[in-house]
Amino acid sequence: MSEYLHGFDRKEQNRLLHQARFLEPYVYPGIDLEFQKNLLEIGCGVGAQSQILLRRFPDLKIQGVDFNPQQIAVAEQELRTYIKNGRVKLKQADAQKLNLPKKDYDAAFICWLLEHVPEPLKVLKRARTHLRKGAKIYCTEVFNQTLFMEPYSPAYLKFWAQFNDYQWTIKGHPFIGGNLGHLLKEAGFVDIQTEVRPCHFDSREPERRADFTEYFYQILLSAEKTLLKEGRITPEDLREMKREVERVKKAKDAVFFYAFVRATARVP
Repeated sequence: MSEYLHGFDRKEQNRLLHQARFLEPYVYPGIDLEFQKNLLEIGCGVGAQSQILLRRFPDLKIQGVDFNPQQIAVAEQELRTYIKNGRVKLKQADAQKLNLPKKDYDAAFICWLLEHVPEPLKVLKRARTHLRKGAKIYCTEVFNQTLFMEPYSPAYLKFWAQFNDYQWTIKGHPFIGGNLGHLLKEAGFVDIQTEVRPCHFDSREPERRADFTEYFYQILLSAEKTLLKEGRITPEDLREMKREVERVKKAKDAVFFYAFVRATARVP
């Protein structure tokens, strides 16, 4: 895994738990695991998505894997009831070198992971070796080029550009959503479908617009210390960005737009 842009402190772990709940109405439509029994969740992190999957699909069992032991430790606490009743197993492991039973899972789930992986194709190829014939994989990933906010906010956009550029320099991929179809094909999957999922809010839905403006603002702030330390932004850039966000929150004609990509495929 590349260096994690957001860090691993408790504040970030809480942000991930909130993020999963906040984005659930946008991420999960179209994900159907009703008839699957054994799911491989790659990049389970703190167990935020696992909780949603277990609630939505009560017959599902999950094998969660994550590279970071701190995240696994939090997941063990968040999922302790499910672990106790046998619905969840967790493993600290490199997704490129998984040591799990081959062909043991009838589905795989990846969400907001591949953007942080230097070689995402290796992860997908390895995942396929653990999936049964006909098993489906769901991948949900960022496409950060799509962010748009009105009124025009140059300091905000500068911060976002530096956020994405820094992620690229640490061997992440902030635009990986656009590559999912190709990567799944190269990994040997078939029946590949990709879908752009827009989050577009204006005066028609002012509460949702405000919620997403704040949510994305918190994403940017999660990299504040890193970008300041790296000299990519200045304290004045940060202050101006904060002023712009407050201006957007108050503007009647404000617009928020962001789109991510979801891909599905199956093992031949």
